[in-house]
Amino acid sequence: MAKTSKKTMIIAEVIFLAVVAAVLAVTMFFCEPIELALGLKYEKAVRVPTGDADADYTNALKVHFVDVGQGDCTLVQLPDGKTMIIDGGENNASVKSAIVEYVAENFDASFKYFDYAILTHPDSDHCGSMDDVLAAYPARVSYRPNVEANKDGYVDPGKSELTSGAKTKDTAAYKNCIEAMYKANDDFTPVVHVTDPADESQTITGGEGDGAYTFTFYSPLSVKYTDWNNYSPIMILEYKGFRFAFSGDAEKENEAEFVKRVAEAKTDGIDDKYDVFTDDYTVHVIKAGHHGSRTSTSQAYIDAITTPEGSAAAYYIISCGAGNDYGHPHSETVDRLKNMGVPDENVLRTDEDGDFMLSVRSDNGAFKLFCNGFKTEYELAYKTAGSIELKWAVVAWCGYAVLVVITVVQMTFTALGGRSSGGRRRR
Repeated sequence: MAKTSKKTMIIAEVIFLAVVAAVLAVTMFFCEPIELALGLKYEKAVRVPTGDADADYTNALKVHFVDVGQGDCTLVQLPDGKTMIIDGGENNASVKSAIVEYVAENFDASFKYFDYAILTHPDSDHCGSMDDVLAAYPARVSYRPNVEANKDGYVDPGKSELTSGAKTKDTAAYKNCIEAMYKANDDFTPVVHVTDPADESQTITGGEGDGAYTFTFYSPLSVKYTDWNNYSPIMILEYKGFRFAFSGDAEKENEAEFVKRVAEAKTDGIDDKYDVFTDDYTVHVIKAGHHGSRTSTSQAYIDAITTPEGSAAAYYIISCGAGNDYGHPHSETVDRLKNMGVPDENVLRTDEDGDFMLSVRSDNGAFKLFCNGFKTEYELAYKTAGSIELKWAVVAWCGYAVLVVITVVQMTFTALGGRSSGGRRRR
């Protein structure tokens, strides 16, 4: 009985191996869909040189990073013709004129107003020139931090909208910026929001169907911080499947709150906007926080907003001044990007590259990301283990080989066990 039972087990195991082999053989006809489903294949970004002589900017998104020295200023031309300014550089005459002149040279001659102005936080290297820029080009809708401006007894016009016990800042640069945001003109009375990611009505949307875009605020998630930088919102602009991430000078505390909220969204079962940050979510352009400081753009933050492949293929924008006193960008940030596999040409710095623009626009019928004379093409590539490409055939048959070895060892022990028992019975 024992011999028969063991022989039956061995036969069953052989049949099992044969069935598994047959099933795997059938799957060889469907390698690519299986590889995509298992994540063995991914879209690899490839930079391709291109000329802009015949560039088609119809329905294009343009994001301009303006060289304002040690400070920050981003200008956005949205695909439906609306415009945005994010921060306004330091409080000095050269920066003020640089921004105004850049707008005059790069925007339509008929341009008169920004549709949106965003002040990330109240430090002067972000708000300093905003008053002059908004005097030249007022904003219809503005977003401001939850900080009261109270320079020399100034009464902040948005005080009633701030949270109870909000911190105050008494600098002239911040006061002038806030004043400019609320100043009425002959054409409209501005609307000013205190940035609040919990207020879904603050999400900016435009376009229709496949041409729709969104600009979403995801932080700050606390109402008060000890560091002014942490009032900066984490923001995502999405158009045609391409995403830009902005975060002002957000430090690790702000980023950590965001990362925690993203992690909670994966487990709490609550349907909210943080659910978009799945394991497949990818960001294509990341504005490094705080001018490339070691205290921002943490690995945890990058991992929360994009995949490992996406982080290596993304463009990283660093706005900083040449020879600045802070040592920005810090070597820790630069080294982190290198260790992630980010090529040097994907790190763009205003201190080295001056002004530059990234655009999402049509190229032979398909929308692609363009930057500095290059366009980004995407081709399917295999993930690797060392130098071995993880093709389905390799993974499947290697796994099968392991299964065969385990099964053969098991059958050997079974057979040996049978002979051993038989010997004892003969004694």
